[in-house]
Amino acid sequence: MRKIVLFSLLTAGAVMANAQTEQKVDTLSVDTMNIQQLQEVVVRGQLPYTRLKGDAMVTRITGSVLEKAGTAQDVLRKVPGMIRKGDELEVIGRGKPVYYINGRRVYDKDELKRLMSDEIANVEVITNPGAAYDATVTAVVKIKTVRRRGDGFGFNVFGKSEQSLRTGTNDPECQVDMNYRVGGLDFFASAKEWQYTSHQWSDLGQVTTDRNNSDELFRYDGNLDYKWRGIGTHLNAGFNWQINENHSLGAKLDYSVTTHSNTKEMLNMNKWEKGTYMESVSSDGRKWSDNPDNILVNAYYNGNVGKLNIDFNTNMYFSKDNEHQFTAEKATTTDKDVEAVSKSNNDMVAAKLVLSYPIWKGMLTVGTEETFVNRKNCNGSVGTGLPDSESKVKDNTYAAFIQYGAAINEVTNFNVGLRYEHSAFDYKDILSPDNNLSRDYDNLFPSASISTAFGKVRMSLAYASKTQRPSFWELNNSMSYHNRYVVQQGNPKLKPSTQHNVSLTAMCGMFTVGANYSEMKNQVCSWSEQMNEEGMIRVSYKNIDKPQRQIHLFLTANKTWGCYTPVWTAAFVKQWLTLDFDNGKQSFNKPMWVFNANNAFRFKHDWQFEVNSEFYTKANYSNVKLTSNYWALETAVQKSFLKDKALTLRLSCQDIFQKANNNVYINYGSYNIHQTNVSDYNRLILTVRYNFNTTRSKYKGTGAGQDAISRIGSK
Repeated sequence: MRKIVLFSLLTAGAVMANAQTEQKVDTLSVDTMNIQQLQEVVVRGQLPYTRLKGDAMVTRITGSVLEKAGTAQDVLRKVPGMIRKGDELEVIGRGKPVYYINGRRVYDKDELKRLMSDEIANVEVITNPGAAYDATVTAVVKIKTVRRRGDGFGFNVFGKSEQSLRTGTNDPECQVDMNYRVGGLDFFASAKEWQYTSHQWSDLGQVTTDRNNSDELFRYDGNLDYKWRGIGTHLNAGFNWQINENHSLGAKLDYSVTTHSNTKEMLNMNKWEKGTYMESVSSDGRKWSDNPDNILVNAYYNGNVGKLNIDFNTNMYFSKDNEHQFTAEKATTTDKDVEAVSKSNNDMVAAKLVLSYPIWKGMLTVGTEETFVNRKNCNGSVGTGLPDSESKVKDNTYAAFIQYGAAINEVTNFNVGLRYEHSAFDYKDILSPDNNLSRDYDNLFPSASISTAFGKVRMSLAYASKTQRPSFWELNNSMSYHNRYVVQQGNPKLKPSTQHNVSLTAMCGMFTVGANYSEMKNQVCSWSEQMNEEGMIRVSYKNIDKPQRQIHLFLTANKTWGCYTPVWTAAFVKQWLTLDFDNGKQSFNKPMWVFNANNAFRFKHDWQFEVNSEFYTKANYSNVKLTSNYWALETAVQKSFLKDKALTLRLSCQDIFQKANNNVYINYGSYNIHQTNVSDYNRLILTVRYNFNTTRSKYKGTGAGQDAISRIGSK
């Protein structure tokens, strides 16, 4: 499912962080290192709620005040190093992370809303992932659940009712998870039905000026009423066979289908040319898809031969989407109807092999990962004046890596790694062969980290080189029609961006302090140009020819006083970027301040009350200016019932004062866009969960080719 709100789409690519895969290593040497660290803690007589472990921040949930925080999503927003921005969670300075639960990659982010906090043992936040991760991974969050033992049948039921206080719409969701375990065999399955509605109201403006003297050429203003509604099904089934203590294998199948996807866009625009009123246009648009679906098949083997650990994963991923568009434009000049169809089919096969062997005081890890993607896309339209398009893309990546980590002594650990990737990209324009393009990339991505302690202060320093590949939508040369003034088109000539990151983290008592510096070259951002004399604008993408430098600083404080536990975070984010536009240079250096305050009150009889707030200021990111402050305040009350607290009810109210809105100004030189937005975040949410004899799945599949799956999912 892809939601597009006209010009808001143009900012999405700039702030998204691609992230991929992680491999799990379980060996005697690693366990010995963990035991050594725990022994060190016991000697000091403390078990910190958050501690540094190598280059990761590990937060203990079991036995802490976060054990009754609600859902995994509620826990993560209170973990040092993470913040919530809108309805998304981010690692400070690293963007959106990749999530794993017990070594399994999480594709459905709603799973974080269904996993309850008392099921979580600890959370590990990695801000500079090493060579064992795909080069696109900028942050990883690993969740380890509480180990439950025993055979037999178990299930849990999750239900949610989400009521919009602005529009009155209600979005229900229900999921059933089942598990049957006997001996070394573990069978599991789940089924989810969901409905979701998003609504946004915007005031829009566009101005095109003469690049030579800045005189106004064209001006457009108007408003947008955007609504998307989707209904879908997600099915999951698989098995795990624990052959013995040294060998296990398994397979699983995920199937997702959106049985109903309907977008409505009501757009009203007025046009002026050199100060003279020209026309008004009212557009009644609708988009729908023919049951878009995707299938993911994963199989794995994990075993030990002597001291050698073998971890093999393979993924097959298939998706398709046929999107239809119909727009009726009524104008004071000429009316017209627009019809368009966009079809895409994606196939991916990936495999990953990781070998680990203990050497000296640490672990040597070597591995390889291959990903093969085939994508077909075609677009056709009537009434737009845009050319039809048809393309095929082959994108193959071959990777090899080596990594070594060791404990020098009881307080000092280090890790060094090197990853090599060869990427072969082939783009074929079926209708215009002159646009065909083939490119090969060969890159090395080094990484290193060290952590140690100075008295009560624990510190970690890490470096990693990363890349960010354009999504397949950004590479698609076909044109998408928004209205008679704006079209959008991908750019197959985009290059991957490269990034160098250095991070420093320190912990002492209730405080966690972090700093991250990054430099990105060839960053992909949205760009525009005037297409014709009538003022039509084409929005596309390009690589910024100047490096973008950023610094992120944060301070987190958490403490418990009786029943009250606050977790406060303050962050400072600043970029240094000056761009050469067609009408001169522009600087985008305004920093952002972020303040998050989470406050939990735990009372007797398993009652919990929360007041949470998030605030961030106006700022610049890439060529985007955030022109308004963002503030969201929410409250929640939670209660557990029955034996072993099997039944949990939670009621929350989000965006109480309806201030969680983002206004943007996007600068393209002689053309700019400004947009004020009102979003449907003010919601009352009731969740119910019941567990019966639940047992933790032993599934150890971690997947492969995660970067490709993410890039496919962009469209």
